Amino acid sequence: MTKFLKRSGAALLSLVLLCVLAIGAGAAASQTVGVKFWKERSDKESMANTGVDSDRTATLTHQANGTYTLTLPVKQVSKMGVTGSLSGLTIGDVTYDGTLTGDFEKGTAVLTIKNLPASVLTGSDVNRSITVTCNIQMDMSLLGELNTTARMCIWNKK
Repeated sequence: MTKFLKRSGAALLSLVLLCVLAIGAGAAASQTVGVKFWKERSDKESMANTGVDSDRTATLTHQANGTYTLTLPVKQVSKMGVTGSLSGLTIGDVTYDGTLTGDFEKGTAVLTIKNLPASVLTGSDVNRSITVTCNIQMDMSLLGELNTTARMCIWNKK
């Protein structure tokens, strides 16, 4: 009887571990998303949209700690003849700096922003969007960081 209980316990423990691993792997799954910025209190598009490469795919990955990682294909943005790029987002009082990889000239630049709260997944309706400050790093040291407040929608593209 003791061997039977040990074997049953080991089989049950193996099954539980397998389920935990399967759920953990599913939690980190990426989904293709759409990202759009509007001017705050307006239905006009924000300047930040010119920095997002809509010809490539953005992804949102749910992390095990409950936050999200946004992988956003970016391109250079121009303002008054000066070029720059998106460098992160500020939601409330928290700034989420991104990591830029790839090359603008080759059209492979990607901005990765980690630890975004679950509230970023808003749906495509501008009325459900969240207010963010888009941090744009300009090339001229005189201008430095240019920030523009906008409303952001991120939704699952199926």
